Amino acid sequence: MKHFFNIALVALALTTSGVVNAQNRWHVYAGGSISHLCEKPLFGSDQSYGWGGGAFLGGGYEINFNSHWSLSPQLEFAFNNNGATLNSKEFSFYNNHSEWRSTWSVNIPLIASFRFPVSDTANLRFGAGPYLQEGLAGRRYKYDTNEKENLTGNAGNRFNVGAIGEVAVETGSHFSYMFRVQYPFLKEGWIRKTINLSVGVNYSF
Repeated sequence: MKHFFNIALVALALTTSGVVNAQNRWHVYAGGSISHLCEKPLFGSDQSYGWGGGAFLGGGYEINFNSHWSLSPQLEFAFNNNGATLNSKEFSFYNNHSEWRSTWSVNIPLIASFRFPVSDTANLRFGAGPYLQEGLAGRRYKYDTNEKENLTGNAGNRFNVGAIGEVAVETGSHFSYMFRVQYPFLKEGWIRKTINLSVGVNYSF
């Protein structure tokens, strides 16, 4: 019985050693993005929208379960231009720009990640999870004009939910370099079905 107890203690120590050694950490990140409205224009199946630029700044808390698995709730402020303009002489200014939006929003991603070493000094990290999004402010073109107006509406019209995927290279114990894909699920409201591709730098401390 004593030997069995000793073996159980050793097994418990081995299985929890990753949890003991892994430390929970805060992190901050920033980067740039490009966005694209993933819908065909109503006035021409042969037409497509362009891409717009943006930027983001955020931070979060990384909960490390062991040396491989972690969970990170985050808070992020982002600017997005959905790039929804057409380069066509067949349509008026409004038709070329009718779906265009530039928005400021606050995002709350929750990312589950798995990491593994690829060298003595670098790890590769894959992450995915849901995110919530609430629009803070925005601009669009007025109907059939080239004048811009502020986006309006209640919190429900400004809300969206989506999925986020991430690939990152961790160099050392502080810096990582990430590529993200974000896709909102809700079609209506401020931020419609717009795919967002971004690259950024993350610093953990």
